[in-house]
Amino acid sequence: MIEPISSFPVFTVKDLNAAKSFYTENLGFDVVFSGDWYTHLVSKSGVQIGFLLPDQPTQPPIFQKPYIGEGVIFSLEVEDADSAFEVAKSKSLDIVLELRSEDWGQRHFCIQDPNGIYLDIVQSFEPTEEYQNDYSSEQ
Repeated sequence: MIEPISSFPVFTVKDLNAAKSFYTENLGFDVVFSGDWYTHLVSKSGVQIGFLLPDQPTQPPIFQKPYIGEGVIFSLEVEDADSAFEVAKSKSLDIVLELRSEDWGQRHFCIQDPNGIYLDIVQSFEPTEEYQNDYSSEQ
């Protein structure tokens, strides 16, 4: 069995500087590595994310195509979605889904970063009775 000890997404994007600025200025990430073709960020709570420029000859072909903005949602859990939403509005971030509560136990909204990545900003809460049985008690 493979037993991961950590995880982080790496997005192949066309603009590393835009990614670095967006995540450090708006989401509190710090730069831990910043090269010509790769940037790695980490939040104070330990959330990590990497950004890679496309068509890097040092990378295998499967890592060379840029992200096209579909099929991925990067969720970031927060303590208070309402406060986070107010910050997003005050910074004029690209809000693509307004703040809402879901019966399965999430209050969330979605923003889009400069490279087209959808960020679901999520606060968890007790789900309605209809969804409680869907959760594993072993968490």
